[in-house]
Amino acid sequence: MPSRKQRNPTPNILEVAKQAGVSPATVSRVLNNYPHIRDEVRAKVLEAIAQLGYEPNRVAQRLRATQSHLIGMIVTDITNPFFSTIMASIENVFFTKGYSLMMSNTASDPTKERAYLSMMENEGVAGLVIATTSENVDEVANLADKGVPIVVIDRRMTNGAVDMVLSDNIAGARSAVEHLISLGHERIGHIGGPLRLTSGRERYQGYQQAMAEARLIPEESWVRFGDHRHQSGYEQTWQVLEDNPTLTALFIENNMMTLGALNAIHDYGKRIPEDIAVVGFDDMPWAVSLNPPLTTVAQATYDIGTRVATRLLERIEEPDLPTRTDVVPTTLIVRASCGAKQRLSS
Repeated sequence: MPSRKQRNPTPNILEVAKQAGVSPATVSRVLNNYPHIRDEVRAKVLEAIAQLGYEPNRVAQRLRATQSHLIGMIVTDITNPFFSTIMASIENVFFTKGYSLMMSNTASDPTKERAYLSMMENEGVAGLVIATTSENVDEVANLADKGVPIVVIDRRMTNGAVDMVLSDNIAGARSAVEHLISLGHERIGHIGGPLRLTSGRERYQGYQQAMAEARLIPEESWVRFGDHRHQSGYEQTWQVLEDNPTLTALFIENNMMTLGALNAIHDYGKRIPEDIAVVGFDDMPWAVSLNPPLTTVAQATYDIGTRVATRLLERIEEPDLPTRTDVVPTTLIVRASCGAKQRLSS
């Protein structure tokens, strides 16, 4: 008796996209009758669907159609003013376009990140903005492969076809340390962020570049790494002061750790900038109200948020655009905490 021919497994949207030579997002838009799709592209997709015998999940299609004006946003620390300011500018752009924003906070926990990514997929978001917990998040790459438009903020992702918008971390950090060197400092410590994130590595790289260009060799004990939170800024700064009483300056890698570092310096009994100069990364409204006012590397948060929203809207409208990375310049804002104001007035 001749063997019965086995049926091929049910084809999926990725196979249809490959057959048609387009992205999964384009296949999805053809299935949902989106406008602005060229006739020849629509024909190629429909032909691939017919050839493969693809049968879309109609329930999922209806869900996506009802949620097509929902944008997901996932950040690592919703209490950080950096993210809340960006979120406000993103929301402003999307509101004018008829979209709603759904916000989630991972607290830098990969387990929560996976759960929220699954929720965003189930909700059928039209697009996703995310500050990832690391540079390789397979779930983000998989969503991008399935056709979900994604923009990653504040860091780079090394896997996945996603757009990225971030600050020029290397140049910003380098400008901070170069400024301290120009004021005569040679023993400059660094409180850095997690090296699993490209932002942490790039800011550390900027510190190293400025020191190397000035032919200064930092000792290993001058550098500590925290987790971007207030408590780690306090603990790492206290330890660096304990181990290195002759340090004359500190460059700190983000706003929340800077607040912790300032508390540690005051509790340790050192004066700013008389005993130790301080430059932070991130300029916030309270920076000018501190005593002394804080010298910072300012990120263009409103511009970042606007660019993120613009890139995501473009990706939603044209899913086959090549991926892009926007690197936004930073600005060094000099105030009293570095000692420059005192030198100018003396």
